[in-house]
Amino acid sequence: MFGALLSQRKSDDLVGVEFHADGLALVHLQNYRSAVPTLQNCEFIACDAESDHAAILSARISDLRLQKTPCRFVLSHNNYQFLLVEAPKVPADELNEALRWRIKDLLNFPAENAVIDSFLLPQDSARKPMAYVAVAEDRVIQAAVDAVEAANLDLQSIEIPELSLRNLAIRAADTARGLAIVQLVQGGGALQVICDKQLYLSRRFELNYNGGLLDDLPEEALTLELQRSLDYYERQMRQVPPKQLLFCGENISADKLTAGFNNSLSASALLLDIEQHLVVRDEVQTQLLPLCLLALGAALVDSSEGHNVTEAETDAN
Repeated sequence: MFGALLSQRKSDDLVGVEFHADGLALVHLQNYRSAVPTLQNCEFIACDAESDHAAILSARISDLRLQKTPCRFVLSHNNYQFLLVEAPKVPADELNEALRWRIKDLLNFPAENAVIDSFLLPQDSARKPMAYVAVAEDRVIQAAVDAVEAANLDLQSIEIPELSLRNLAIRAADTARGLAIVQLVQGGGALQVICDKQLYLSRRFELNYNGGLLDDLPEEALTLELQRSLDYYERQMRQVPPKQLLFCGENISADKLTAGFNNSLSASALLLDIEQHLVVRDEVQTQLLPLCLLALGAALVDSSEGHNVTEAETDAN
């Protein structure tokens, strides 16, 4: 997302990293460009302080002997904003700078300190040309760069959760006719609608879901949130609504997608089973995958297609 930052080193290995408030997620893929990559490692390392993330990452990368491996880093939700705005009529190479000043009043820090990347929605998706804008403060981007470099990894890009989920959907299903992927976590969720590999709609919502193994989904509230999003996609964006909803997240299992819940939706609710699209080593603790989904999605980038985003400026000014 935020650029092809450093080197263009060629490798069949890729590391995905995400820093959480209570730990860090780390995945290691081999043959990541292939149709069925190999999941070499997947782990979530708990830590009490976010200030410990960089040191823990560095130590673990050293233990695994993954120094110099290409890496894609995922920002956490509280470290950036993802905005849908009307696109200014400017040349493509001027879009990010034009958007900087269009969104300046929506930021909680000075616009001149913003690092911005953006992409236009497909032209048939709205009445006016629209763009999604990912914006983070320059110090946040620099902290991510510093942490990855301190671990002696080869930073390729800094990603956002919306596009990590998009990558998971692309790997798991045919998106030619459109589908939605829904991630549920404690206290809320996120929905992305993808059509022909492109992100058309992204929405986050609050939800009274505790994320525990025995916690049922709040079906009525969740149905309302999902249907509201799909109605907007159909009526305001003039798109054919997706027929499938892929669910993933904290302790989301097939038994929680009950028949009653399915019947309440206008699309089929299915469990995202990303494991069937990977070669998973026996040593991998697959029960940790729900905690590492965004790091995995970043590492599952489709290198033949690239992102549907413009290349970012790494300099905030």
